[in-house]
This record gives sequence, structure tokens and C-alpha cells, in this order.
Amino acid sequence: PAATALTQFSTPSKNVGCIGDATMLRCDIAQTSVIPPKKPSSCEFDFGNYFSMTARGRSARSCVSDSALGGKRIIAYGTSIKIGSFVCVSRRTDLRCTNRASHGWSLNRTKITLF
Repeated sequence: PAATALTQFSTPSKNVGCIGDATMLRCDIAQTSVIPPKKPSSCEFDFGNYFSMTARGRSARSCVSDSALGGKRIIAYGTSIKIGSFVCVSRRTDLRCTNRASHGWSLNRTKITLF
């Protein structure tokens, strides 16, 4: 099978970085005042400020051993990016990403919303 191309990007503040393809999207937030839930005992890596979803599935916090931060492509405030069926809108107030089932997240330094 052919390899799926990954797209990586960051917000202008570089506080949020994302990576994804047609089947999955993941975004990490570097700094937030939101206290994450307790790390599950099944997670042996980092947990809390890492979020993922599939093309139709609900968004969730993820257990990760790497980082989606540091993407060179910057998505300016007021613009959006489409990766497969995912759409992320970069705003001064947050980064809002959704999938084709309207699940997703809104991430900023003071509030994290999964829907």
C-alpha cells in the first residue's frame, strides 16, 4: 500500500501543533492552565495535553511518546486548513478542529473543550 502523506502545522503562537492525514488528526498544546485528568494506569508515556480523533470518531486525550509541536507551516489567525475530512480554524481565541461527524476540540491557554 502507498504511504499516506502527513500534514503538520502550528498556530502563530506556536503553542499548538498538529499532525494528520486523511484518517487521523492529532494536536498538542504546549502551555495551558487547564489541569488534565489523572493519567490512566494503562498509559506509560505522556498524557494530558495531547488530543486525537479519527475521521468520524469522538475526540479524546491521548497517551503519546512524541510531539506534534514544531510544525514549520503556520496557519495564520482567521484562516483554516483542511486535511482529509478534518478542518482546523486558527483564531486568536483558539484552534478549533472538527471531523466529518462534527466531533473535535477547541484548544487555548485557558480552556480546552472536547466535543
